[in-house]
Amino acid sequence: MLKETLIGKSDFCQYVFIFSQHVAMTVRPPLNALHSFCVVVRAGGIRQAANVLNVSPGAVTRQVQVLEQHLSAKLFERGAGSTSTLTAAGRRLYNRIGEQMAVIEEALDGTSRAARRTTIVVNTGVTLAMHWLIPQLRAFSERHPCIHVQVQTADGDVDPGSPADVFIRREVSELRDLSSHELITERSVLVASPSFMPDMPQQGSRDIRRWLAKVPRIGTRSRADLWPQWCAFHGLNKDALEPTLEFDNTVLAIQAAIQGLGVCVVPEMFVATMVSGGMLRMLHPERIETGSYSYAIGRRRDSARVNVFISWLRSLAT
Repeated sequence: MLKETLIGKSDFCQYVFIFSQHVAMTVRPPLNALHSFCVVVRAGGIRQAANVLNVSPGAVTRQVQVLEQHLSAKLFERGAGSTSTLTAAGRRLYNRIGEQMAVIEEALDGTSRAARRTTIVVNTGVTLAMHWLIPQLRAFSERHPCIHVQVQTADGDVDPGSPADVFIRREVSELRDLSSHELITERSVLVASPSFMPDMPQQGSRDIRRWLAKVPRIGTRSRADLWPQWCAFHGLNKDALEPTLEFDNTVLAIQAAIQGLGVCVVPEMFVATMVSGGMLRMLHPERIETGSYSYAIGRRRDSARVNVFISWLRSLAT
């Protein structure tokens, strides 16, 4: 045993400090294991803690075993049932660290919630994002300046495990097992550039049907249903009015129509600003229903901020 009388006072203090730092570095307990231990105590058992932590019971058990091995002490009485009873050593440990771990968890969770509160991640198709959602976002930002919107573009089935808060899809099946709600009815119109008017008959007349058979018709492979639906609504032979120019997606089809390459059947919501701005012109007054868009909220998302965004979205559809 070291005695202050054998060495100077300052040397003794310095030695004790160095020794204590060395001990702290060599015996520091694993924090993940401490966290799991505290959750087991608060939840009342291994299985309950596994549900809280969203891991398997085996993973929680392994963390507890790591801590017990590190401390060379048994922390829980092993027995039947889903509950876990603390040993005397387990009670002493929890009494010393339980409150401090809760404070750390609360601080980290609060920081995470604050970050999430400021951002809404919306996952939708590129055409809807480009021609409908993005033009509206300025109004949302002005109304809710503390909520930032991130737009992700993707097609096909959603990934429920992705970090997106809101998914918007035309095909409800692509929202998979998430709870979905209809957002907006899609109505399509016949449009062309004002410059593309070779001998065009009066808007809405029957002659426009014969005229359509003589002019280039723009279609899109991603929405091959639009021309057949337009023809079916007007009692026309869809085989006689198949597209003569085809593009991969609606964005390209709209651009082709603006450039005067032909006429196009397209959802009105995507071209409304272009029609009002004179870039495109409606060739027929009829608006036909060609589908709808639905939304779903991602799993485990903060409902307050998401509901603000959803309420705003629904106001656009009315």
